[in-house]
Amino acid sequence: MLFHGLTNCPQQFDEFAQQLHARGENVYVPRLPFHGHKNRLTRSIGNITVAEIQAAATDAARLGAGLGESVSALGLSLGATMALQLAQAGGVNNAVGIAPFLMVPLIPHGPGMLLMHALTWLPNRFMWWNPRRKEQTLPVYSYPGFWTHCLARCAFAGAAVIAAANRTAPVAPRCTMVINAQDPAVNNGAARELAARWHAHGAPYQLTVWDDLGKVHDVIDPSTYPAARTLVYPRLAALL
Repeated sequence: MLFHGLTNCPQQFDEFAQQLHARGENVYVPRLPFHGHKNRLTRSIGNITVAEIQAAATDAARLGAGLGESVSALGLSLGATMALQLAQAGGVNNAVGIAPFLMVPLIPHGPGMLLMHALTWLPNRFMWWNPRRKEQTLPVYSYPGFWTHCLARCAFAGAAVIAAANRTAPVAPRCTMVINAQDPAVNNGAARELAARWHAHGAPYQLTVWDDLGKVHDVIDPSTYPAARTLVYPRLAALL
């Protein structure tokens, strides 16, 4: 199972999915709630809830269980959070989370959560990913911006994984968290915090830092990051 990122769609993983299928694996790339609409400026994604994000992960795991004897979940950004949710709660044999969106960058997790709660109290505002390019932002099948309430709820989904890891040991036999040392869009400190909580429970999970990817968040889609084919895909295939 390959979980795409926030405001993107299954097309993000198309090329990598085909590579996995060619080596004999069944591959499922679910479309996350309110994603992939033809109207790239849709307001619907602004109303996504934590429960819907969590349900999308568990529903995908149920379907994935029918596709093979061993089930792996790999995701990027919000998709990584969903894969890590399944590592914590169970439903997969192996989880790989790439650049998980657990908190916005530069702000420690605690103050960051206060900021996220404040966003939900304020009006739901639309923000461009790239204020210069606006609706011209690539790729053409992703949304060029996000809604502030949506951003906060994605952070809450990540916080739920961290909170669960503080209470109980994770269930999945294997898990690897991959962070890009130069990622401009997520908080790598929050990822390290989650890994520390898992290690405190004795989980033999790996935290891997890649420092050769550049200052980019979407390291999966070759239409915007051609180096994914050589720098990322072989390593991810090995982790799976």
